This record gives sequence, structure tokens and C-alpha cells, in this order.
Amino acid sequence: MKLRRPATHTFVVRPQTLLQSFRNITNTNVVTDIQHRSLNIGHNDNFITPHLGQLLDKFTHSEDSRAGFSIHACLIKVGFSGLWNKLLNLYCKCGEFYVARKLFELMPERNVVSFNTMILACLRNGYVVEGLSLYSEMINGGEFKPDNITLAGVIGGGGVHLREILHAQAIRYGLSSNEFVASSLIDVYAKEKRLEDAVRVFNEIDVRDLVSWNIIINACVQNDANGCAWEIFYHMVQENVVYDGFTLTSIMKTCSEARDLELGMLVHCCAIKSGLAFETPISNALITMYSRCEAGMTSAKKIFNGLFAPNIISWTAMIAGFMQNENNKESVGFYRYMLRLDIRENSFTFASILPAYSNLASLEEGRSVHARIVKSGFEFDLSVNNALIDLYSKCGSLDEAHLVFRTMRYHDRISYTAIITGLGKNGEGGKALEFLNEMLTEGIKPDDITFLGCLYACSHGGYVNDGMHLFKDMVDIYKIKPKREHLSCVVDMLGRAGKLKEAEVFIGEMGIESDIFMWQSLLGACNLYGEIPLGEKSAQMIMELHPERHGTYVSLANIYAENELWEKKSVTRENLRSGSIKDVGCSRVSSQRL
Repeated sequence: MKLRRPATHTFVVRPQTLLQSFRNITNTNVVTDIQHRSLNIGHNDNFITPHLGQLLDKFTHSEDSRAGFSIHACLIKVGFSGLWNKLLNLYCKCGEFYVARKLFELMPERNVVSFNTMILACLRNGYVVEGLSLYSEMINGGEFKPDNITLAGVIGGGGVHLREILHAQAIRYGLSSNEFVASSLIDVYAKEKRLEDAVRVFNEIDVRDLVSWNIIINACVQNDANGCAWEIFYHMVQENVVYDGFTLTSIMKTCSEARDLELGMLVHCCAIKSGLAFETPISNALITMYSRCEAGMTSAKKIFNGLFAPNIISWTAMIAGFMQNENNKESVGFYRYMLRLDIRENSFTFASILPAYSNLASLEEGRSVHARIVKSGFEFDLSVNNALIDLYSKCGSLDEAHLVFRTMRYHDRISYTAIITGLGKNGEGGKALEFLNEMLTEGIKPDDITFLGCLYACSHGGYVNDGMHLFKDMVDIYKIKPKREHLSCVVDMLGRAGKLKEAEVFIGEMGIESDIFMWQSLLGACNLYGEIPLGEKSAQMIMELHPERHGTYVSLANIYAENELWEKKSVTRENLRSGSIKDVGCSRVSSQRL
């Protein structure tokens, strides 16, 4: 580790100089007391040292390294008398790691607190190797044993490959059941998607405090184990553990779909019962929950209107909620109202409002938001740029989408998926495949949404062979189970290319004969190419699955008309009239009945 060497300091200072330095920094009674006895500073150590300890505490809190050097000079004169660790802590808090390291090496007396101070400071500030080296020195010296503070800090800040070793050492020193150590282990196991190990550690804790319960619930949420999170929350309530706002906001994250509304309302009741319902973080979480689970934004608006001082998170939650409920105009209106109140956006606000403009295809207004993003200094934010790519792609401005992508400092899977999907929907299948190759070259793994965008691009660009290879790679190499959308896209791709028989075979091989969307895609292709036998089969399958589909009769009649089979067309149209009445058309422009 390269430690920063400070400017040259002379650790020799006269008492009056030291007192003048203190006077410039603080106005406490301690200075007056020291001033009265400054002439005897070398002879009254029992008095001066405790007051220097108070000053060390004060300047550690304010992170004033200048005061630290002055006090260090005084301590050299009067003797340290147990203040080594406080001085070491001050240097670490001020970022003076070179001085702290030298002081640590020269300390005549070191204890566990000394090691803990230095180790944790290194780990917190990114000097992982140095911190682990000190930890190794501590346990190998044999003089000191790590305590719960040591292990909790090292487990949380050490390298991933050391997790098992540190867990074993926690067991060796009898600290694996300590709530601090166990909480750190639970947290790291959760981040590594090892929920079973996290739960096993939780079950071994002797005395579980609120932090332990909160961390294991959050671990379950992080690993999408919603049922496990609720089971633990239930046991927590049964054991009469008083939950706090963090508990409720964590468990509320499990409520993200309409079927979870009842559970979300249960959490809302818990918040009301505990007196936490009107705290801003809880209200923000409730707004998010109701906007996702409840049809409409009625409850979310009531909670927002009941907030005494909504913050930017509250406004952003409402904007995102309107957008997710397809109330894009309300989302934009709410955003404008927020600006009129002179509330400034953050990156999440921009990332939430841009999709609303995307859905409205409001290119000019989207550009105005882009200008505000640059002015606010969020032009390099990853999520904001991803939303901008989606905006420009949906508005058909591929050059601007490409410019945003190329000016980004780094990309993730969402960045590539957005640009690939945008190119595919605008008929640029070849460029979409180029971005996919670039994505793979950068080592970014595509997901099911990425492949769906690629298949769509291949379908609308006529890249049938590339599309079939991508589908095969998705299943065989990336082990992604194809969804209905992927399968329908492949059928559509084969149908658009005129490979109708291959599309029929694909439907049979994938075992999706009972899926109406596949036959609808195939019927559309038969309509395009005037394929009678397969068109009749597709129509028959659709009629058996959903007889009320009027479009099936229309498509089949069009196939007959294309092949000048007027008699069959008449029969099909007659079947449509006798079976059901087709809805009357309505113009979206004039709203007049035709």
C-alpha cells in the first residue's frame, strides 16, 4: 500500500505556542485550565493528560489533523499516559495514514484496540491488503486475539476469497455466535447469493438484536426469497422484537405485484400501529408499494398528500408510480409541478421521468429534460444514460441514441439491451447484431431481455440464420429458458422469411401447439404469403382455442381473396356474421363512429 507522506512537521512545541494553537481552534474551558498551569506543564502530568484526552476526542470528531499534530507534540513532552489509541484514531479519521502507520509501529504499548483502529481504518479507506496484513500480524503474533469488533470489520471489508477462512477463525475464537460477527457474515453471504449459509449463521446467534433480524430479512429480500423474509418477520414479531423503520421498508420490498397487495396492507397496518407510518422513509416505501400492487394511484396519492415534508425520494416515487401505471401524462404533470416548487431532481428522478416521455414519444420535451440532466451534472450517470438511449430509440432518433451510448464512460447489460432493442425496432438489425458482438467482447453477459431484442431485430431485419443461432446459444450456452415472447418471435421470424413449414415444425418441436400466440403469428405469415393449407390449419387451431377471435376469420378470408377463392371467402365471412358481430371501428382522430 502506498501511504501518503505528510508535510514535514516538528514535534517540538513550547506550552504557550500549543495554547495559542488551541485558542485558534476551540473556545472551551479546557484551554483556560491548561493556560493557568502552562508554566508547570511538564510537572503536572496527571492534570494535563485528561484534558488533552478531551481535546483528542473533540478533534477526532471534527477530523482536524492540524490539532492532532499540536496535541501529539504536547504528548511527547508530558508523556502519553494511555492516549496512544486516541491519537491513532484521530490520524486515521483525518486520513493521515502514513503518520498513523508510523505511530502504530512506534507505540511502546499496543493492544487489541490499537490493532482494531488501524485495521478498520485501512479497510474503510480501500487499503484492503494493508488491513489484512495487519490482521495477519495480530493473530500470528500470539500476543493478542481478535475480538468481535476485529472480526466483524475484517469480514465486512476483506477479500471475497477469505470469507470461508474468516468464518472458520470466528468459530475458532468462539465468536461465530456473536451478533456483530454473525451480522457481518450474514451480509457477505447474502451478497454472494448464499442465502442458506446466511440463514445457518443467523440460527447460531446466541442473542439476536434488532440489527441481526434486519440484516437477515434484507438478505432474504436481496436473494428474492420473499417467503423466507416473511417467515423470519413473523418469528421476529412472535418473539416480541420491536421492529423499526428499516425492518418495515425491507419487508415492504417483497410486495411488488398485485397479488402482494394484502401483504403490503398488512405492513401498512404494522407501521400505523408502531407509530412509524408518517415517517418520510416509511411513507416513501408505502407509495412505491401501492403504486406497484394497487390498480391506480389512489392510495399512493393519499399517502403523499399526508406527508408533512415530502423529499425528492417522495416525488420520485410518485413520478415512477404514475409511469408504471401507464399514466404518463400525469407523471409528466407531476414532474412539472415539482419543478414549479423549485425542487431539484436527482439521478433517480431523471431515470424515472424519461420513460414517461419515451412512452409519449415526446422527443422535444425529452431533449429539454436531457438539457436539465447536463445542467444538473448527471450526464454521466449510468441509469440516466440508459433511459436516454431508450427515449431516443423509441422516438426514432437513432443518431442521438448512438451518441449517448458512445459518450458513456462505461456500459452495463441494460445499456446494450436498450441500444440493441432500439435498433431492432427501427429496422437496423445488422447494427443491432454488431452491438451484441461488442457486448460479448466486453464480457457482459446478455439476459433474456437482451436476446428478445436481438431476435426481434433479426425478425424485422431478415437475419433468419443469425436469429436461429442466437436462439440456440440462448438455450444451450446461456441456459436461459425461452419464454412465450422468444418463441413467438422465432415463429414470426421464420414466417416473415417465408419459411412457413419450418415455423410449423418449430411449434411442434417446442411443444407449444396450445399457445394461441404462435398460431396467430403463423397465420399472419400465411396471410402475407397467401399460404392456404397452413393458413387454414392455423385458423382452425385458433378457433378451437379461442372461438371468439374475430380477426381469425378476417385473416382467413383475406388469404382466400388473395388466391381468388371467392366462394370460400364468402363462406368465411358468413361464418363471421353468424357467429358473432365484429366491433364497429372508431377513428382515434375524430372519435366518430364509422
